[in-house]
Amino acid sequence: MAEPIASGGRSLLIRVILGVVAVTVIIHSALFLGIDQVVSRQFDDLHHERMDRLAEQVDERIREELRRQSRLTELLVRDADLINSTYYHLYLEGEQHHPEAAVRRQAEAFELEQVSLWAASDERKVASSRSSGDTMAFNPAGDGREAFVTFEDGGFWLVARQAIEHNNVDIAWLVTATPLDELVASLRDTHSARIERADGEQAGAGVRRIPLTDDSDPSRAALDVMAPDTVARALDDVKALLTITLAVAALLLAIALVVVLRIQLRPVDTVVEHLGHIARGEFGYQAPQPSGAGELSRLVQAFNDMSRDLARLRDVERRLQHEEQLSAIGRVAARVAHDINNPLTVISSVAANLQRDATLADQQREMVNMIDHHCQRCSRTVQELLEYGRPVTPRIQRVDLHALLAGVVSRQSRRWQIPIRLEPATGEDLPEPELDPILVEQMLDNLIDNAAQAAPEGSVEVRLGVVGGDCHIEILDDGPGFAASELGQVFEPFFTTRRDGTGLGLASVLRVVRAHDGDIELGQGPGGRVRIRLPLRQARGIAEEPDGTG
Repeated sequence: MAEPIASGGRSLLIRVILGVVAVTVIIHSALFLGIDQVVSRQFDDLHHERMDRLAEQVDERIREELRRQSRLTELLVRDADLINSTYYHLYLEGEQHHPEAAVRRQAEAFELEQVSLWAASDERKVASSRSSGDTMAFNPAGDGREAFVTFEDGGFWLVARQAIEHNNVDIAWLVTATPLDELVASLRDTHSARIERADGEQAGAGVRRIPLTDDSDPSRAALDVMAPDTVARALDDVKALLTITLAVAALLLAIALVVVLRIQLRPVDTVVEHLGHIARGEFGYQAPQPSGAGELSRLVQAFNDMSRDLARLRDVERRLQHEEQLSAIGRVAARVAHDINNPLTVISSVAANLQRDATLADQQREMVNMIDHHCQRCSRTVQELLEYGRPVTPRIQRVDLHALLAGVVSRQSRRWQIPIRLEPATGEDLPEPELDPILVEQMLDNLIDNAAQAAPEGSVEVRLGVVGGDCHIEILDDGPGFAASELGQVFEPFFTTRRDGTGLGLASVLRVVRAHDGDIELGQGPGGRVRIRLPLRQARGIAEEPDGTG
């Protein structure tokens, strides 16, 4: 009966854990759905806006740098030394080194990577700030733009050009060039962005492409700008942290709930354990009452009330069964006494007359004595049966139980001639219970007789003590004790293990104990042990019943 309830308790804990896991998963899903649908989308929009602004800023910075270089080139073409040396070289067959010296001076003065001079008539290079082998072919001809970006020598260059005039006639072109790499490196550091030459015809996700030239090859004509999405990484970190936090919180919550439920359901486990006793017919068990006035406390209280009621019902049932048994035994005893006493009286009288006959031989006299002896045994058995069948009505009074025990022990010691001891030797500080001294004395005589007969060469010890509100009397002997197979039968009428026993001694003891609302317990061997519990104060209703046999 207890096992399904215990399984139900384990099932409750499993359901609680599954519930915590389910709630955690729901919270986790709702939280992550909210982050993805609201927070992440808003931050994605902000990131796209940032990328657009960054691309605009980079493009604007490149255009600004082109305008600056264009203005610088416009300033350089007004250099009189450059104009004169160029004119002398082109039209007056001046020396070559004068224009080269002029452009190198300008390149060094303004930290320009390359300055070159081109003839306007035939687009021939006249001079360059770099050696001929390192000079890049920045053709000044084209669509007429004064500043532009071109791709040369594996990189982008900022190029500006201006015409050199002499007497309002364009005689040459001055071309200045600066690599875009330095500007790009500066922009990377400023914006913490990734800026590099375009790779592929289509820009990837999260990439802004800035066209720089009109080249047909997109990978040579544009820059790709990519800003790190720190917010997305932060959100990923937050999601990972939330996942770990929720998992740990769910685990701790499950452990806490299991511990709390185990503590709170401990009274239920106790009730389950006691239900096992009740299922076996062992009524009267009381579960510890938990503190508080909650549902579990009421459950345990209801169980204890049920257990007490069942114990009382079982006690009433045993009383009724005992009364029916006594009634049946009384009827049988009356019939037996009526049918046997008269023949026994006749036989006993005849045997008495024969015993007075002096002419009997010794063997005949012995046989007559045997007849008389067995007639007396039969009469004694019938008398005990009659007495057992009569209801016991204890006459309750306050008794010095220690003195009563001392008198019984002293009398039985002289009778059996074996050591019979009483513990404690004195009765100081022992309460005086309410009982019938005559019935208790008869009960003790029966028990000590049995103990002495079980240990004829040993000893008997009688112990008296008080436990709670009850008196405990224990009779111990050195005999073999009660066998396990006999414990359920020793109190039945006519059950005996001795040849000359009637089987009514322990049955009579049980009648006296129950008449005083007590109980009796037998211990297994080796050694005999009988423990009797008698309440210190009798319930008056029980004591005054005609039968009184609980």
